[in-house]
Amino acid sequence: MTSRNLLNRLPQERHSLLRELGALADERGASLYLVGGVVRDLLLGHVTLDLDLTVEGDGVAFARLVADRYRAGLAVFERFATARLVFPDGLKMDIATTRRESYALPGILPTVQPASIEEDLYRRDFTINAIALQLNPGQFGRLLDAYGGQRDLRARTIRVLHAGSFQDDPTRIFRAIRFEQRLKFRLERNTSRLLAQAASTNLIQQLSGPRLQNEILLLLGERDPVRVMARLSQLTLLRFLHRRLSYTTNVKRVVTTLPKALVWWTGRFPDREIDKPIVYFMALSSESSQAVVAAMIRRLALSREQARKVRAGGPLADRVLKRLADERVVHPSQVYRLLVDLPDETLVLVLAKQMRLQQAAILSRLKRQLVAYMKNRTIKTALMGRDLQSMGLQPGPQYGTILGKLLDARIDGTITTEADERALACKLLKKGLSSFVKREASES
Repeated sequence: MTSRNLLNRLPQERHSLLRELGALADERGASLYLVGGVVRDLLLGHVTLDLDLTVEGDGVAFARLVADRYRAGLAVFERFATARLVFPDGLKMDIATTRRESYALPGILPTVQPASIEEDLYRRDFTINAIALQLNPGQFGRLLDAYGGQRDLRARTIRVLHAGSFQDDPTRIFRAIRFEQRLKFRLERNTSRLLAQAASTNLIQQLSGPRLQNEILLLLGERDPVRVMARLSQLTLLRFLHRRLSYTTNVKRVVTTLPKALVWWTGRFPDREIDKPIVYFMALSSESSQAVVAAMIRRLALSREQARKVRAGGPLADRVLKRLADERVVHPSQVYRLLVDLPDETLVLVLAKQMRLQQAAILSRLKRQLVAYMKNRTIKTALMGRDLQSMGLQPGPQYGTILGKLLDARIDGTITTEADERALACKLLKKGLSSFVKREASES
């Protein structure tokens, strides 16, 4: 396939849209290019549905024109001369001005200036991402590859464009690992030396929490995070999450069994989506103290929900696993109470921890408990607080206690109807009133 036919690999509606945008740019006297990862993936025979475009001209003005014409949502980032569009059919598209970048200090965000397409490609991270396809009529599909990106794709090699690349932007250390593992490429020898050299310094420490978080979670969201974590450990990069974070044998075993646990969970509960990067992060930190986990949460500036999930790993997951293995935990309501406040990610981690122990009988029991628990989560009581009030109970903490006991009885199957609930509630109310009278008499 010639370079001019590469765009035929896109779905027809995307191909037609790019032709329309190329014609629109031509009307404005601007050159328009498809750039970056989407071009790399087309050359590899993969299809990426989200599109990155760059304009030799005013990219933001062009983005506003496109958003207006196609009724797309628009977010503009003036500092970087970039705009993000979301089309009505869900297509996401970035449109930027071709630019050069300069870094006042390593690790900080760059200063940008308009530049030619060649300069724009040179500022990118690796040669395999520094390829463009022109979209203007008459040049539609013309490939620009000034820095040997196709050569390195054929050689399955990742190569930086200049020696200062990792110093300029230390996040490229993580991106190199991501592409290396995802594409199963190798680092070019000099690039490998430069990466190891940059990794041995404290450059990464200068990254903000959100930027470091973004790179780490992208890595853990890759198809094979097990290989990713091994590589991070090999390059001693885990120290930037916390100096006491260690990829121990036990942690490695949990991480290695996690894919199997995720497959089982997805097969059983396809509607319960797991935050894959977070559950791998929970596995990575599963032997860390609460203090270390708290420090990592702060360092990565995790959201409140992400932090809640991460805290529910480690020692808590071990305690849950131990309780579930206890033969005295026989009632479904006991399992329900043990698990009800935990995020699904903790349940997957618990399953992975049990899988690594290779105890078939206990693992089988745990799976049955999880299946029953997920079913029991949908059970509700027929009675509510207002029903208890109509039965003579004044509002207060007893509402929660009695409704909880009714729910437990429903889950255990000892009651099945609203009439059963009312009978049990009356019994509990009488018992509670009797206890109250006795307590009042003893206090007087």
